[in-house]
Amino acid sequence: MNRYTKIWNPKTIVVVFLKITASGTVYSAAKLNGNSEKPTNIQLFDDLDSIVKQFGTSKPYHVHVIGNGVLSRKIEHSSLYKESLILNAEVDDFIFSSFEDGQQMVVSFCRKTTIEKELKLIEEKKWHLIGLSCGVAPILTLLDDDQITFNHQVKIVEGRIIHFAKAEKIQEKSQWNGSFWTKKELLATAIARLTITPNEHYVTEGDQFCVRSRENYRQFNQFKAFGIAAIGGIFLTLLITYFYQNHINQRIAELEVDLSVYNENLSMLDRLSQEKQRKQELIANAGVNAKSFLSYYLDEIGKSVPTSITLSEMTLFPVIGKLKNKQRVEVDQEKILIAGTTKGNEVMDDWIEEMDRFEWVKSIELINYLKISDELAEFELIMTIE
Repeated sequence: MNRYTKIWNPKTIVVVFLKITASGTVYSAAKLNGNSEKPTNIQLFDDLDSIVKQFGTSKPYHVHVIGNGVLSRKIEHSSLYKESLILNAEVDDFIFSSFEDGQQMVVSFCRKTTIEKELKLIEEKKWHLIGLSCGVAPILTLLDDDQITFNHQVKIVEGRIIHFAKAEKIQEKSQWNGSFWTKKELLATAIARLTITPNEHYVTEGDQFCVRSRENYRQFNQFKAFGIAAIGGIFLTLLITYFYQNHINQRIAELEVDLSVYNENLSMLDRLSQEKQRKQELIANAGVNAKSFLSYYLDEIGKSVPTSITLSEMTLFPVIGKLKNKQRVEVDQEKILIAGTTKGNEVMDDWIEEMDRFEWVKSIELINYLKISDELAEFELIMTIE
């Protein structure tokens, strides 16, 4: 089964139990997913209509028949096992559910007429019946090295049917997987898992009755998914169009306001230009032509220093050349000198790489690196700023 087909398979299923008794049919059901460990919500209902009213018409259903009229037998594995069990009756009149280990089989079967009324109702109402089975056979798909006892006593060892017979004493619960389970709880869990992940050793002929319903459910899921996606796409398109239209209208209003003050802005340009030039001259006269104040560079460098690096000296805008009497002092406004000690060159490299990412740093050059001990080394850096 390809991946595209699998995505339309049910993720949850409603397991419906039809228990045939001398006084009539007892209805119970529970909703499970394929990973259900132990269902605790198996409820009794008056009829099928009550079950569907509870869980909804869009859910997939699996009907399992138990009680009077359902027989289970252990036989030798054979392709003609159906004919050997029912003798002169018509095979198509029965529902078969079987588990085989390659040598032996456990087959559960019952007549379709025992649930004819329910099957007819399901078909008339067009509910999603995707599975039909009977008896104890599905439980065997859960067993590996286990023994359980309900109406029958079953023992499986390494996937082989070791023992299967009617129990001398019927038990309401049996131990499996570390806890006690009722027969319905084990059946519901087995059916839910088989719905998601089929077992090659298990076959239920009741599925043949549900082929068309399974296909209808798959198409229903496709239609629902694509329909919701299409409606969601249309709604999203309308929503985007609505907000985009509002944005355009708002933008037009903003442009009209901007246009109304455009003439005033023109008259201010000359004054702002003169003010800008005056401030630039003030900054130049102050001797600071960098993009940021000196404290900004000091703060950014200081924050980036790792704990294993100790700074001993940091000179911003060092003096160019030697100081001489009656000569103007000139400084290099693009350089910052940093000296200190470090515990390792790897930490040093990481720190240089981190500072090199500052947008105002043009380049960093390591001009001196001298180990003074096994753990410390002195260094000197020259940082060029934009």
